[in-house]
Amino acid sequence: MPVPSGGDVANTLKYFSQMLLNVLRDVPSSPIEMLKSLEKDSVRLGLYPNLDYKGLYNAIVQLTDVVPLIQYGLNAFGQAILQCLGCLLPFLDRDMIDTLPYLTASLMAVFPSSLHQDIVNSLCFYILPFTITRRDDEEQENYASQSVAAIIMMVFQYSEDPAHHCQLLECLMTNKMNVVKDLLCVIAYGTSGARASAAKLLFYYWPTFNPNLFDRRVVLQKFTNLVPFVCQRDMCPNAGNAEAAKVCYDHCISITFASDCPPPLYLCIECANEIHREHPNQMFFDILHPMQQVSMTCENKNCRGTTDKYAVSICFSTECASYNGNHPIRYCQQCHNIRHNNRRGGDHIVHTSLPQLWDMDAEVQTYMVEAIVRQMDRTHAQTQDVNKESAEAQVKASLLNVVIEDPIALEERQLLGRYGVWLLVGLCTPHEDTPAETLGRLLSMLFHWFDITSYTFDDQESTIERLKTEFVCSWLTDVCNSHFPVFVSCLLPHPPEYARVEVTGEWDTLVSRTSHLKDGLNRLFSLVPYEIISPDIWDFVMPHWMEAMVNDVPEKELSELRNLLSKILDPDMSPLGFDANKLYNFVAIRFKKTSAKVQEQA
Repeated sequence: MPVPSGGDVANTLKYFSQMLLNVLRDVPSSPIEMLKSLEKDSVRLGLYPNLDYKGLYNAIVQLTDVVPLIQYGLNAFGQAILQCLGCLLPFLDRDMIDTLPYLTASLMAVFPSSLHQDIVNSLCFYILPFTITRRDDEEQENYASQSVAAIIMMVFQYSEDPAHHCQLLECLMTNKMNVVKDLLCVIAYGTSGARASAAKLLFYYWPTFNPNLFDRRVVLQKFTNLVPFVCQRDMCPNAGNAEAAKVCYDHCISITFASDCPPPLYLCIECANEIHREHPNQMFFDILHPMQQVSMTCENKNCRGTTDKYAVSICFSTECASYNGNHPIRYCQQCHNIRHNNRRGGDHIVHTSLPQLWDMDAEVQTYMVEAIVRQMDRTHAQTQDVNKESAEAQVKASLLNVVIEDPIALEERQLLGRYGVWLLVGLCTPHEDTPAETLGRLLSMLFHWFDITSYTFDDQESTIERLKTEFVCSWLTDVCNSHFPVFVSCLLPHPPEYARVEVTGEWDTLVSRTSHLKDGLNRLFSLVPYEIISPDIWDFVMPHWMEAMVNDVPEKELSELRNLLSKILDPDMSPLGFDANKLYNFVAIRFKKTSAKVQEQA
């Protein structure tokens, strides 16, 4: 018996979709509205005849595993699966509803790119608005909502179209608070492609936390025009061209006027008015249009702000969006306080500018620190020259791991590194109670970033150098003054565990101590041109380096470090700018009122 084609399986799935819609048509209540409440699940499921809905769901899950085996009719097969999942949603129990969003997103990995827009549309219009928004009486977040980070990662990784990324993120921002936590999770732990897109969209959509810190041309670049979601009515006079502007949640209306589509029914203005004339008791709701542009300033036409009009929040509620042509609207602090307070706007979904790192909850703080570290580490150029021993170590280590080529171009990685530095300088000013482990990890990665950006492309050099001199150096000076012990601990040859830049493999056990010391000295000396290394820092760290070279470096390998040290310790040639007294003060102070052992060491 020949293997069925994709078209054959699609026809079978269409049969089940029609059967589900016919069953739904006879239900008197509104199961689509019931989906929003976990407490109504038992009532909702009691409305249907006793059929094996779970068996159909599991069968679709198994069908996704055989997609690579289908040679013909793959597009029809994919569209039929998406249609059937949408029709099946009102019939599913809690556990299956929770897993449906990620199952749908995972189809990005198995279906061709020609179906990616259909998958994103299915997520944004038929799946996510009715799954991640479900709450019980205690307002606890459900599993579907907790899986949002994985959904973002899946779509960002397998779709190269920025329009899909924007459409998904705007849908999530419309239906879920605190999406920034999920986005930071992707930046911290996602694949290279997903991290890059997530970082761009974080700066693109979220109100700025420091308008003077960013290059606005980079932050406000226009990604792409989203593909409009069109009217789904079968007899729409402008079929395929009229953008949907209204939605009707009544399942009977939906099935009557869109016989093949799962509810709800999305309509253009003309069709919505026509159906409303025939059914005046039905409710039609506005849907949000995609953001046309991202403004840095308040979009309230009646804004009363006179001085600070920078946007601090963006509201996705239909009430506020109605003042902006049904597009999400940005508010300055004064307008935000007027629109969202104890008396009004309490149920609006609002996304505000990022707070200081130390004001975030523990989970988001962890994601933020890891996101900053990963972004700055991505600056590292794969083509950068490395010493022979490190290269050999990487080759040996690669034998134990699957090496995936980084798809991000070098110039792109330089940009991503700047995103990490912006987050660090803008949001991570430490206070007295800042944990040494957290600050030390951030500092050590920033020092590493100084080192690996010492050699950049000509078109990137001026941008990175300006970022260092105008913002980073002053931030480092403040940190050094307030947290000197943590600061200098990151510059030692044997730094604490938290200050080891393990993401780059520098502390791989296959690399010798000589290589560790050489890399550490390069990192220390990369700070010299920016006058970050003060005499106090120099006096503290140099004895440790001298001791490490005496104890850790074999005599035959000392020549590797000799040239490096001779340049820095020459009073006439040293880039430190110290006179001879300051340059060698770390030695001189060991002869003043010290023990014989200390003097012998000096």
